[in-house]
Amino acid sequence: MDKNSQLKQINTELKIYMNESSFVSNSCRNKVIRYLGDAFDIELPIDNFAKVDVSLLEDGSIEMRDEVYQREEALSFDEVLERYQNFKEKTDALLKKKSKDSFSLNDSSNIKNLFVVLLLSIVFIALCIYTLRSFFAGDYIHCIWLILFISSWLVPSVRERFIQAFNYIKRKFK
Repeated sequence: MDKNSQLKQINTELKIYMNESSFVSNSCRNKVIRYLGDAFDIELPIDNFAKVDVSLLEDGSIEMRDEVYQREEALSFDEVLERYQNFKEKTDALLKKKSKDSFSLNDSSNIKNLFVVLLLSIVFIALCIYTLRSFFAGDYIHCIWLILFISSWLVPSVRERFIQAFNYIKRKFK
């Protein structure tokens, strides 16, 4: 593979890394930019722009947002490939860790919410059975428990839990 095609492939991978890290968070994207600057000994500005285009040049310089950041001394293309490989390993580890953490945290809170909704549903069913038995036995005072439990639906947080659980299940089955 010649230099131009390797450089083109590297720049395509850099765009992919920037998109993936931007998807995780802006701080993750900024960390990836820092990793790139550290790998090539260049001080890159970390700004919170909506879109950041980064490309690597043949001598180890970096072009970011239409501005070229030069190294003090040029690198050979083999050194550029070696430094890029180190950057790639570091960035892959970061993205793997970040995407795993954000996914599992969101999923774990949704699963906890499902358990709470399941528990509330079981209590509701048990209270319905208890109320029906009390009603048929003539103990009308015990029917009030179901009314008290149903009035908890007036509290917005309980309704929101059921809506969130329903939306989570709907997303998982799509």
